[in-house]
Amino acid sequence: MLNNFKTYLEKIQVTPLSWLAGISGVLMVRFFLESFSNPSSSGFFASDASTLVHYYLFFLAVAVVFMIFLQLVIPSWKKVIPQLTAISFLAVLIGPIADFIISGGKGFRMAYLFDTPKEMLVSFFTFFGGNLYTGVTLGIRIEIVLMLLFIGLLVYFIEKSWFRAIVSVISLYILIFIFLSLPGVMNAIGGQDMAGNYFKEPLTFIQKSIENSVTISNNLHNSLEYSSFVRLFEIAFNFLIGKVFFLILTVATFVWFRLNFKEKLRAVIKNSRPERVTHYFLMIFVGLFVAYSIFPNIRLNWNDSLSVLVLCLAFYFSWMFAVSTNDIVDEEIDAVSDPTRPLIANSLSKKDMKESAVIFLVATLISGFLAGYTAFFFILTFTALYYIYSVPPTRFKTIPFFSSFIIGLCCLTAVLAGFFLISPFKYVSVFPSKLALAVVAIFSLLVNVRDMKDIEGDKKVGIKTVPIIFGDIWGPRVVGIFASISFLLIPIFMSSYVLFASAIPASLVVYYFINRKPYKEKYIFRTYFAFILASFFLLIWI
Repeated sequence: MLNNFKTYLEKIQVTPLSWLAGISGVLMVRFFLESFSNPSSSGFFASDASTLVHYYLFFLAVAVVFMIFLQLVIPSWKKVIPQLTAISFLAVLIGPIADFIISGGKGFRMAYLFDTPKEMLVSFFTFFGGNLYTGVTLGIRIEIVLMLLFIGLLVYFIEKSWFRAIVSVISLYILIFIFLSLPGVMNAIGGQDMAGNYFKEPLTFIQKSIENSVTISNNLHNSLEYSSFVRLFEIAFNFLIGKVFFLILTVATFVWFRLNFKEKLRAVIKNSRPERVTHYFLMIFVGLFVAYSIFPNIRLNWNDSLSVLVLCLAFYFSWMFAVSTNDIVDEEIDAVSDPTRPLIANSLSKKDMKESAVIFLVATLISGFLAGYTAFFFILTFTALYYIYSVPPTRFKTIPFFSSFIIGLCCLTAVLAGFFLISPFKYVSVFPSKLALAVVAIFSLLVNVRDMKDIEGDKKVGIKTVPIIFGDIWGPRVVGIFASISFLLIPIFMSSYVLFASAIPASLVVYYFINRKPYKEKYIFRTYFAFILASFFLLIWI
C-alpha cells in the first residue's frame, strides 16, 4: 500500500511554480473556512491585505520548513517530498472545520501564544495549555494531533524504526510549537527595554516595538481612518509578524533549493550580477543616510531594521525578475557577448528562467508590500522601469541615451525608497530636488559602461548603443568621458568640494579601465565601490 502511494506521488508532475500555486489554492480555502470558525473582531471576513499576507506567509513558511523536515526524516522519499507536502497540506482545513462544528457555528478565537519563557514551558508540556477555546483552539489541536500521528506512522513504516518515528514526532511538535509561539520566542530573544530589562509580557514587547517604530507608519496609510486602537494594532502586528515570516520563508526556501537543486541555485546566484545588486543596496542606504541627515532625531529599533532588510530583499527580488526576463530576451546577444549566462551554458532552461521570473515577481510584490505603501510604490516603479527597458514591445534598451535615462530613474527609485522608509514625512517636497536631479544625471552618464561588454552581441542584432554609434576607437573614449564626468559631478551637486579628492582619481582610473584592452567590467565596479568608500571617509573625517 505504501509503495502504491509513493508510485502515485511519483506520477504527479510538479514544478516550483505549480507547487506554489497548489499550496496557495489550499490556503485560500483555509482562509475562507477560517472566516466562519475564527470571526474577526469587527465581524467582517478577514479579507484585508495585511491579514491575508500575514496568514499566507505563516503557512507558506510552515510548508517549506515541513518539506525540509520530511527530507531529513524520510530521505528515501526525497523525490516525492513536494507532492507529499502539497497533498498532506489539506490537513490545514481540519482546524477551522472542527472549530466550527464543535462550537455550534459560533467559532473559536485563534491566536498565537503570547507566553513568557516560563509559560512557554508549561504550554509545551501541556500541549498548548488548558484554554481550548482561544489561542491554539481545539480544532487546531485536533489538526496537529492528526498530523503528528500521520508523520509518526509514515516514518515508522518507511524507516522501520520506532525510535526514529518518535524522534520525528517530537521534532515536528517542537517546530509547530515555535511557529505558534513566535511572539513569545521573539520576546525571549530581544524583549528588552531601554534599561536592558526584559518585558514581563510578550504582548507589551510587541506593542512597544510597534509604538517606537519609525517605519511602522509606512504600513498604516495616512489617508485611512481606523475604527479603534485594537484594529490599528492588529494591522501593525500583521506587518511586523509578516516580515518575520517572510525572512523565515526566504531562508527556508534557500535551504530547500540548496538541498535539492544545488547546481541550478548556484547558476541563479552566479547570474545575479552581485556588483549591480550591491550598487542598488548602496542607493537604498544613500536614501537612509539623507533622511537621517535631514531628520537627525530618527531612532531605529529592531522592527525598523526588519523593514530595511525586507526593503533590500524587495529590490533584490525585483532585480532578479529583471535579470530573468532580460536573459530570455537577450539570448542571441549573450551567445556572442557572454556565453557563461545560464541559458547559453545550459545550466538553466528557458522554462526554468520563466518560472524563476514569476517566483521572483511574487516575492517582489509580497516583500514590497511588507516594506510599506510608499516603498511599495517605488519598488513597483523600479520593476516596471526594468521591464520596459528589457522586454518587447517597448524594449527601450535599444534607444541610445534614453535607455541610460531609464536606468538613472531606477537608481532614483532605490534612493527614494530608502529615504521615505524612515522619513517621518511622506511628502515629495521633503526630498531634496537637487539630489533627485543629481542621481538621475550622474547615473545616466555612468551606466553607459554597461554596453561595453556587449558590443559584439549588440552589433549582431543591430542595437545602436553609445560605443557602437561612435565606433571602435571613439566609442570607448566617449563612454569613458561620460563615466569620468559622472564622478566629477558628485562633489559639484553635493557642494562638497573635498570630494574632488576621491572623484578626480576615480574619474581617471575609470577612463583608463574603460579603454583598456581587453575590457573587464569588474574593474569599473571596483573603482566605483572604492570611490564610495573613500568619499564616505572624507565626509566623516572632514
